[in-house]
Amino acid sequence: MQEETKRLAGVLIGIHRRQRLKEDPAGGWTQDQFILDEAGEAICSRMTLYKLEQGQGIQDEERLELLLRKLGETPLKQPEQVSLRKERIQRLKQAYEQFDQKVLGELLTDIEALPPTTQVIAMELQLCLSLIIEHLAFPDTQPHKPLYIRYREFDAKLKNQIFMYLDLAQALDEDLYVMMIVLFWQININQWTDRKLSETLLERLEQCEPHDGIWLHRKGTFLSALNRKAEALDCFNQVLSGSFPLPDAVRTLTEIMRFRIWKQFDPDDAFRRSGSFEQTLVALPKELTSQGWMELGLCLCEGGDEKGTERIDRALVQAPYLALYYLPHLFHCPLDSMRILNLAQVYLDRWTTPGTLAIYRYYEAKQAGEAPGLLQQRILKEILPEIEDTVYRPQELIPLLHDELLTLVQQSGSYKGLADFEQITKRRKPALIREIWING
Repeated sequence: MQEETKRLAGVLIGIHRRQRLKEDPAGGWTQDQFILDEAGEAICSRMTLYKLEQGQGIQDEERLELLLRKLGETPLKQPEQVSLRKERIQRLKQAYEQFDQKVLGELLTDIEALPPTTQVIAMELQLCLSLIIEHLAFPDTQPHKPLYIRYREFDAKLKNQIFMYLDLAQALDEDLYVMMIVLFWQININQWTDRKLSETLLERLEQCEPHDGIWLHRKGTFLSALNRKAEALDCFNQVLSGSFPLPDAVRTLTEIMRFRIWKQFDPDDAFRRSGSFEQTLVALPKELTSQGWMELGLCLCEGGDEKGTERIDRALVQAPYLALYYLPHLFHCPLDSMRILNLAQVYLDRWTTPGTLAIYRYYEAKQAGEAPGLLQQRILKEILPEIEDTVYRPQELIPLLHDELLTLVQQSGSYKGLADFEQITKRRKPALIREIWING
């Protein structure tokens, strides 16, 4: 066994022993208990185990194997396994940074085709890689499974294992570690909304190298979701003003619009010259740019620019499923509402949750001319209870629904519905700014 392999095995032993101690305190996972074999004899001293878990390694491979067997596995024994793992990680990193969806798909197929294994660490590595590929999909990649269902699928177990996965990834490969940070950030934003966790993940990201365009973009995204807009804009401006690759600028500009912080940019900033952004979008393959066109169109519509609808139409032609993801926003734009509903309906079966369906039915009823009082009840009784269980960001959805209610109460003359809405949303636990897709 190579020295690096032994060092890595020791670190992984520590990660898994501590995780199991956390999950099962009485299961024999303390240092004093773990060093004993089945006969109660010491495999090594407690100090040796401590050094081993700190990555200092030991020369006695037999003792190392005995400790590994206590975890029910003997991973990383063959050097070629390490080489194969690193090759997959580098392919993943390169494909992600270059927007290469074809390679991402091939990697996922490759990982899913790996033979079954009972080795815990091997299984977790496969899970890490497949999670990253599925969740770091780009906006225009129609997921074969909806992101919010995938998040909930792993919710209970995964949140308790975050730092184990991060420590595991950090021990194995720096690039894998960074991608795992981004993965857990996205799951947290969309599912757990744990601000303390987000701040911890930001701290971990800041400790990573190198500080390139993608790193700056990611840091800006993290800061935006924490509502630290000035710091986020500083990161984004560094990307736009630096000589970073074109995809980094596209990620950044789309992020700026997604969080609607573009209004805070300096009037002379390059983004104000929207033609520059459009030229960037035109320069990239169509399948990578529909969200950029959608966000640009919404921003222009907010400012009363009639060109906004043209950009939205372009986005919907390239990616019709955006009609569902942006349904509440699109109803505030001068568009054919019936066409938007028809496009969104196609994707309801694939991405239906009670909250998403309730929102769709509300706008469907509104389009059909349902009475204001009944529409109010739809918002209060059907949408609000499911506000966290939709494909939409609550921080954006709540103001839109408030505007809807304000119009409805003016039509009906009864303001009780608006008061109830405000009372319920004030009691809602403040969350992070959510994202719909995983991007950059």
